[in-house]
Amino acid sequence: MYRRLKHFCHADRPGQDRRRAAGSLSSRLPLIAALLLLLAAPFAVAADDDKPTVAFLRFGQSPSFALTDMAVLDMLEVYGFISAEERDTLEGDNDLRGENINILYRDAGFDFPTANIMVEDALDEGADVFLTVSTQVGMIALGAMSDIEDPPALIFAIVTEPYSTGLAAATCIKPPNVTGTLMHFDYEEYTNIIYMQDPDFQIIGVLANADDPASADYVSSVELFGERFGFTVEVATVVTAADYAPGTDALIDKNVDAIALPPRTGSSGGVPAIVDAAYDVPVFSSLVSDVIHGVTIAAGFEGWYREGQQAARMLIAYLEGNLDIATTAVASTPGFAVAVNLDSAEAQGVVIADKLLARADYIVEGGAGAGVTIEIPGEIGLAEMTLEERRAEDAAFLANLHCSPDMIAEQLSALPAEDQH
Repeated sequence: MYRRLKHFCHADRPGQDRRRAAGSLSSRLPLIAALLLLLAAPFAVAADDDKPTVAFLRFGQSPSFALTDMAVLDMLEVYGFISAEERDTLEGDNDLRGENINILYRDAGFDFPTANIMVEDALDEGADVFLTVSTQVGMIALGAMSDIEDPPALIFAIVTEPYSTGLAAATCIKPPNVTGTLMHFDYEEYTNIIYMQDPDFQIIGVLANADDPASADYVSSVELFGERFGFTVEVATVVTAADYAPGTDALIDKNVDAIALPPRTGSSGGVPAIVDAAYDVPVFSSLVSDVIHGVTIAAGFEGWYREGQQAARMLIAYLEGNLDIATTAVASTPGFAVAVNLDSAEAQGVVIADKLLARADYIVEGGAGAGVTIEIPGEIGLAEMTLEERRAEDAAFLANLHCSPDMIAEQLSALPAEDQH
């Protein structure tokens, strides 16, 4: 059904024969373009007695991340890489030494030292390809590979901002062993939703998480839109969940008209504390799934399962020897949905505008939700189709991500001068 991948540079596993080079493999190396243009065709596959090893590494535990995991395992099962019984092993949070594939199935929770150890262990165990979920683990994995002469492939998913965090410089300008999927955010449409709720709002408060790489870029984007549309941005920086309520209080004291939560790849556990502290002020999030956790209004990203499927498409094509990572662009699938939590609004004393209610794709009321565009566990999954149909659809998706030499040259020339050298 498929061809098994060779352990390219570590036949005598585990990991001792990986050679550490003196140089650093950063997404902004001066030779990136040349590497991309000169890199050979996709890695060759080996004899059937050598199974590939995938390091499936995550940071953070949330229902939303569970959807991404589900999509990856759905795809691996449909393509025959894992059986239903082997999937049960993985869903029990165990590694898999399977019939067709080995999977190092690891989750660091929210602990950075554990995440670093998790990545190093995967390298030592000779993983051929890393599939990382979250910006944090993607960055840690790339950093750990920086002095490896022949690093494993790295496919990242659920990353809010790959370009400012070093995972890539542009969709086609990146280390030759790296690609992945980018969480798509439309900040202009997000701003329009805030105006739809309150056409006269003047001040927006942002709770920025100091440990999340996405926060700084989000604040910068909101400030740019503030300059454009004429509103002020106030920022409260938080570190742990214990800071959420005091941070919210600080924003309320500055008379903000709305509170906005940046996109993140961490937990939603602190959201109720924010909503409770924000009486009479709606709390907005750019993650639609946050409406389930109590956010008053959520508008933006809604594709946790979809992003897992996109990353799995890359992984499977790579394992089958049909994907050149170096010439595969970072994927970004546009999508925008709006959700409203009327229970939270009532508790906060917030009246949701009729115009916004009419725009909502999903509404929570009386403890239950209704709508069609928000991903809820148990209500999503792969579309029913034959394997042949799925292969055709997946191949078409990946073909659209091919980076031609002209695209690479164009994107390289568009980068700031300091990133081209």
